[in-house]
Amino acid sequence: MTDQVRRTMFAAFAPPVDSETVLVAILVAAVTVVHLLPDELPDSAGLPRRYLLSLTGGVSIVYAFVHLFPELDERRDALEGVSVLVWSLAAHHVYAIAFVGLALFYGLERLATVSRDREVDRRLEPLSEDPIFWVHVGSFAVYNAFIGYALVRGETGADNVALFGVAMALHLFGNDEAMEQHHRELYARFGKWILAGSVVVGAAAGALYAIGDVAFATLLALLTGGIVFNAIKDELPRTRESRFWPFAAGSVGYGVLLLIL
Repeated sequence: MTDQVRRTMFAAFAPPVDSETVLVAILVAAVTVVHLLPDELPDSAGLPRRYLLSLTGGVSIVYAFVHLFPELDERRDALEGVSVLVWSLAAHHVYAIAFVGLALFYGLERLATVSRDREVDRRLEPLSEDPIFWVHVGSFAVYNAFIGYALVRGETGADNVALFGVAMALHLFGNDEAMEQHHRELYARFGKWILAGSVVVGAAAGALYAIGDVAFATLLALLTGGIVFNAIKDELPRTRESRFWPFAAGSVGYGVLLLIL
């Protein structure tokens, strides 16, 4: 078999991959790996975890306000006239959906906190005896899957998909910290692998299938509300433990990038 024939066969079965596809694959991998980082990594790298959480909080919040809310504004017409139960949605209801996302994750946080406070010394029990863990992780699995989907589809409106990917990787680092505090052994054994895998599943779904505009606008609104709540709750530690300058550096630096790009 000649070299020319080999090259022709390879081209037929392995079409060329462009740089954007490679970039998206790298970003999906980065967002996935965030959940698998060891807890001691930031401190061993010379950056205390509380500083990193404040920095990621700044990035997440500025991304939500500077990019995601304007993106929701551009997509709100997709909901016009959509019927939900007995109501017909108006364009401005996309912000109500964002609030539902915020309220939903607030409820999940309260559920996990109350459960932990009541059973602080509980040992790892059979999985069927901890439904709160599965509800909490299941909700964040959908959250992560949509992030993976949005990365692949490139429908978040970002001029540079890398900005979305980096912002989400930093945001999920904060989420991972909170989930580990709530669920400890269960999260270490199962939760982090489920959340990491859900990003890959969402990315694979995005490569194979495109959801409609209404579904995308709805999920983006829920994600935006969830980001705002989780950033304030997890990534901005209690005032005594937080660090303003890392937060300011993250928010100002990323805000400038968003405005420039």
